[in-house]
Order: sequence, then structure tokens, then C-alpha cells
Amino acid sequence: MPVHCIRAGAIRLCLALMLGLLVVPGYVVAPILFEHAGSRALAGALAGHIFHVSNFSILGLSLAVALLWVWAGHGYHMLWGLLLAIVLLVAANEFWIAGVIGDLKAAMGSVDATPADDPLRKRFGMWHGISSMLHLLSSLLALGLLVSHDSHRGGKVCNG
Repeated sequence: MPVHCIRAGAIRLCLALMLGLLVVPGYVVAPILFEHAGSRALAGALAGHIFHVSNFSILGLSLAVALLWVWAGHGYHMLWGLLLAIVLLVAANEFWIAGVIGDLKAAMGSVDATPADDPLRKRFGMWHGISSMLHLLSSLLALGLLVSHDSHRGGKVCNG
């Protein structure tokens, strides 16, 4: 099998894993946790740990994709832009917004015991909404990147 086919397959796998690490925790696992964990505080803590692992995995896979593209000599500016946007959104969620949310949770105490009209809980909800929007945008960009990758392979065929 030609090297370009192995490289293309490795890139496609990394991109698919990135998409899966966005979709499964955010749109499958988190809703199940909040429905069955027994408390919002426990569900949120568990979801936070899962997102932490997913975010670092996505950042590592992004690095792998970038290295494979450099190795292949790809100059696809749109794809590089999509990858950079995903990295920035995931990093913002991991290193900035998760910290803000964690500080608000610490100041607020138990989410379950905090009234819905409490100002800290409202700020928590706002930041959680911002995080969710960044996650959705990251998911859509990852889907776009996965789909766009194959259309920018320069006509090289690897199905034989």
C-alpha cells in the first residue's frame, strides 16, 4: 500500500476520532448523566471529567493531524484554518471557560441546593451556555473538516 494512502487513512482516523470525542461526550454521555446520575452536581462533575479527557485527546489528535499534514506537504489553507479553529475553541473551553465554571461552582456550593434565581447560578448558566455553543461549533467544524479532507487529497486514489 502506498505511503500516501497510509497517511491519508491515519489523518481520516484522527479526524473521525476528534469528531467522535466531541459528539459522544457532549450529545450522548452528558444527557444520560444528567438524566440518571441522581443529582445535577454529580452529573456535572462526571461530565466535567469526561470533557477534560476528551478535550486533551482532541488537542493531541489535532497535533497528530498537523504533523501528518506537514509530513505530506499539505498547503490547504482552508483545512488548516478549520483545524486551528477547532483547537482554539476546544482550548478556550478547557483552559478558560472550564476554570470560570469551576470557580462559580466553588463559590455557589451545590448546584442542586442553589436557587434558580441566585446571581451565581445565573452566571454559571450563562457560562455553561457559552461552553455549549463553543462545543457545538467545534463539533460542526470537526464534521466539516472530516468531510473536506477527502475533497482536498489531490485526486490520489487509495481504494485498491
